[in-house]
Amino acid sequence: KKWRLEEGMTETMTLTVSERQTAQYLGSGKSEILATPALVALMEIASQRIVERGIPPDCESVGTGIELGHDAMTPIGAEIEIRAILRRIDGKELFFELSASDASGTIAKGVHKRVVTRTAILKRLLKRKG
Repeated sequence: KKWRLEEGMTETMTLTVSERQTAQYLGSGKSEILATPALVALMEIASQRIVERGIPPDCESVGTGIELGHDAMTPIGAEIEIRAILRRIDGKELFFELSASDASGTIAKGVHKRVVTRTAILKRLLKRKG
């Protein structure tokens, strides 16, 4: 059950903005630019990839908070780079530094918190809610 997570672990993803990631498509705006909800999802994926490399198979993590400043527009077809860095481990709580950039520079920065739990415990809690 030993974790293999260390502060400083990073994940970088590079992808091209698609129509399905736009504010217009997702309903978060009218423009054909990268939507903040899509950016949040990508940043969570990058963070989760770090977690998956370091926790046992009977565990998983859930996102419990994100704070993001999305300060620049990115059009369909532009390449973006998403980066997550595991900055702090506090028991079961994991804290990530997030950033995204395109050819013009940084487009977003933020922080994200995930909590690691055993999958069996999570399923029991979900059953109670059903």
